[in-house]
Amino acid sequence: MNKDDADKLLRAACDFQGKSMASRQSCREQFRQKETSPENILRILVDGLIAGLAEKIAQKVDATNQAISYQLAVSASFIRTHFLISDHILDGDLVEALVLTRKQLESLARLHELDAKPFQKLMGKVPNIQNVLQGESKRLYGHLSAVAHFSTPRVAELLHVAEKGELIGPSLLPVYSERSAACLEMNIFVAVYFLGWIIEKLSEWYAGYDSTHDKQLLGECILVALDTGVLRIPDGESS
Repeated sequence: MNKDDADKLLRAACDFQGKSMASRQSCREQFRQKETSPENILRILVDGLIAGLAEKIAQKVDATNQAISYQLAVSASFIRTHFLISDHILDGDLVEALVLTRKQLESLARLHELDAKPFQKLMGKVPNIQNVLQGESKRLYGHLSAVAHFSTPRVAELLHVAEKGELIGPSLLPVYSERSAACLEMNIFVAVYFLGWIIEKLSEWYAGYDSTHDKQLLGECILVALDTGVLRIPDGESS
């Protein structure tokens, strides 16, 4: 490769990245314009509570074992991924966001498995979603798996279909979509279940941890999630 080729390749990469950054900024602006006040409140509640709990699990656990160390690592990964997903959704990268949301469900399943099964029996095995996820969660996992495997042409709709003259095809640059709100709801849906789990575990891991306030905040999250339709009361159950 000569210098001219290198310059052209570098320029092409920089130009594409520049267009991508501009497109993502536009997606963020449009997302915030469309976001309702309850949706914004729910997003802030969930993100803020997860961030606050992240500070707690960064502290040393006095009495630990292999299972607890594993759960701490999975929890840390879950928290990091949660915010990555939020960024992807705001940026218009919906396929990437849903692939990571599937990973979150699998992480949640593994966390519950570590509560129920011996550590050694889980080594080298993928999380068994059937043991943890039922109802809405199970259906959600099926939809997310279809996106992760690109098992249907409909997944391409998440990329936005661009028309330019007689040419029609998936957009290479992020474009705001009304589906962004639904993708964020999926992320929040999984995050709320993680919050319920991690708050209980913190009480086990840290003797000085008082969960009262965090449970109160989680209760507020759930109420707003029910109000916005992110969570639903199963048929036959009252509120």
